[in-house]
Amino acid sequence: MAERPSIGDLRAAARRARAAESGSDVVRQLRPRTLGLIRTRGPIWLQLRRADRDGRLIWHGPGSYAMLRRPADRAVEGSGRLLRVLDRHWNLAIMVGEFLIFLVVACVLVAIRRTIGPTWTWLGLELVELLLLLAVVADQVVALLALAGRGLRALGRPRPRVDQVAAEQAPFEQWTMALCHHIGRPEQGHALLADVARRLTALGGADVALACPRDGITTRDMRARVAAWADDLDTGRPDPELSLRAPRQLPARSHRVTETGAFFFLWLGGVAAMAFAMATSVAGWERGACASPCAGRPVTFPAALEWVGHRLIWQYPDGLTAETFWSRSTGLIAGVFLPMTIAMAVVCLVFYLRYRRKLTGEYRRAIDEALRPRRLLLVVATPVERAAVLAQARRHGDAEAVLEFSEGHPVYRLGLIGGVDVLLAQVGMGITSPVSAAYSVPRLIDEWHPSHVIMVGICFGLHEERQRLGDVIVGRQLRVINVRAGETEDRDRGDVVTAGHQLVERFAVAEPPPGVRVWPGVLLSWDVLVDSSALREVLKARYPDAEGGEMEGAAVYASSVREGVSWIVVKGICDWAHNKTSNAQGLAATNAATLVLNLVAARAFAAPKARQNPSQTTQP
Repeated sequence: MAERPSIGDLRAAARRARAAESGSDVVRQLRPRTLGLIRTRGPIWLQLRRADRDGRLIWHGPGSYAMLRRPADRAVEGSGRLLRVLDRHWNLAIMVGEFLIFLVVACVLVAIRRTIGPTWTWLGLELVELLLLLAVVADQVVALLALAGRGLRALGRPRPRVDQVAAEQAPFEQWTMALCHHIGRPEQGHALLADVARRLTALGGADVALACPRDGITTRDMRARVAAWADDLDTGRPDPELSLRAPRQLPARSHRVTETGAFFFLWLGGVAAMAFAMATSVAGWERGACASPCAGRPVTFPAALEWVGHRLIWQYPDGLTAETFWSRSTGLIAGVFLPMTIAMAVVCLVFYLRYRRKLTGEYRRAIDEALRPRRLLLVVATPVERAAVLAQARRHGDAEAVLEFSEGHPVYRLGLIGGVDVLLAQVGMGITSPVSAAYSVPRLIDEWHPSHVIMVGICFGLHEERQRLGDVIVGRQLRVINVRAGETEDRDRGDVVTAGHQLVERFAVAEPPPGVRVWPGVLLSWDVLVDSSALREVLKARYPDAEGGEMEGAAVYASSVREGVSWIVVKGICDWAHNKTSNAQGLAATNAATLVLNLVAARAFAAPKARQNPSQTTQP
């Protein structure tokens, strides 16, 4: 990680972003012209400086950095207020600067009027004033023309796509990676995105999403890498205008006042405060205008409040009359609040009904998502198994795997394969060590909330007469070996469990690699490294229906069942439980990983598409 950048570094970084292949898109994204000739936001280096002060800049150097932005670019307590004003109101700052230049020049001309004479002083002042007016008028004319042009283009624009709407709305509602620039080796780009994920968790927590606008990324390679890294917004397009990285945890539902319609009560509070202020003013005006006695006039605060309250509902109180012009005008103004309150009540009711419909829709989507497999966790136990899965993921995925250490267990994010977010984690061998699957898998499930867990790797075979090295065993059932050894008999106390039915159904139709046979059946799981022909014969005699054995499946089964997650064990045969060597481990791991990843790529675990309501079908 590079040290904190200087202003010179930030200027160099901004120049590199502008000079990149998509630099013009980045400039339009970060510095739009919304109100005329002058850009609304400050220079890129100034935005980077502000982000660095707020801790939102992930800096690996001028050629590799990313800038995060809070929802609606909210201010942070303690951050530089001047930087924020300059950044967000650059056009106003320029206009104020032009006016200050006009004042300075005018003062100079007045100071030297005796030297240049009154005529030249007057001409100079008129010229400077004319230039200032021309700048203001030109800015406003361009703003009006741009507004008219946008309106005309909107008339012929087709219905906006999901990613286009999201690109416009997300910066106001979500954390945003406003700028991402990387030119260098791919692994350095993966490291930058991993640091972005860690910084987002540190700043916003584990329950925030990250929106990644395409136009904020400076190169095509990095756009493709970010699209694969943040792929939770299903737009059906290979190059979406916005990618979304979903939160690690389910965010808490926020109920904003403007969203629920509850601002009606704020309105009522404002009307009440206005009525109190009006009553205070009316009492003062009437008291100052009348001579004693002032019977029948609202000269006290309670009487004035009663009079204003009646005027709010278009009534006159009995026995009270305001005589001054200002009081009667205040009464007319008070009468305006009644129709405004009625209109506000209608608007708030509409907002509330929309809010209720939105909550209902979110509930239904949450139920649908709970029933749909969207995230798949692959678990391996050895470096050979991990390398095999990563190699197959590169064959099917659009980007390199990204290793994350943000919290808990290290995880490889393999990207979107077959419509599902695929994760890979390596655990320790066996089930008793502190890094074994028994301890790691529960944490992984709690952190990532996968719908399915698949143990992929190598095992030993029990039927050398019909099986071959490299064949794959799909454990439809898992028999956990836990033998009670007694004086007169040995008794099995381990579980015999069936894998998740959806996974069993999917692997029943999985296509194996050419020349590889798949053996679905019972797989033994024992926390013992079996390397004895005699012990193997005992296992074959005791469990005649078993196809092979391994060491970690029992922990995966126990952890997944407790969390209600579907699980299965798929492993390739690398030896025959005696005279062990590593010669066939790579072949066995590759065949098992190929079988699993081919099935994933065939969309066996993708969420089913929602059925379209015929009444909502749009005509071309």
